Amino acid sequence: MTETLSPEIQAQLDQLRDIRLPDPIGWWPLAPGWWIALALVCMVIVGVFVWSALRRRTARYRALRELEAIAADDPVAFATTLSVLLRRLAILRDAKAGQLKGDGWAQFLADKGMTDAMAKHLANAPYAPANPEAPAPDALRDAARSWIRRHG
Repeated sequence: MTETLSPEIQAQLDQLRDIRLPDPIGWWPLAPGWWIALALVCMVIVGVFVWSALRRRTARYRALRELEAIAADDPVAFATTLSVLLRRLAILRDAKAGQLKGDGWAQFLADKGMTDAMAKHLANAPYAPANPEAPAPDALRDAARSWIRRHG
């Protein structure tokens, strides 16, 4: 059964057009969510650079660099310079550390995590003659490095 359309309906059907699809979505300009993500990534990168720059300016970082520069040729001079470096750093954290001498300074170092033998050696090295039983400069440097990292 074939229905024939009236000429009026056929004229109206001829006026219809196909559905027109919208243009494909381009990648530019970015959607607001992408701008926010891009801004967050930029803030993280800038934050890392700022943190790195501030870290380099800290007393701990400078003390560690100075520790590496101390020559270990003369054990007494090395221990003296190391004791002065640790005292300068301790004064930054606790002003009372500048008033400590001898056993008080050794006790302060030991309380903050250094072994008793090394703390006593650092406290007495500037005033005592060379001691053949003194800790090795490398051991002193390692102990000072860990002390600076923990308390610097």
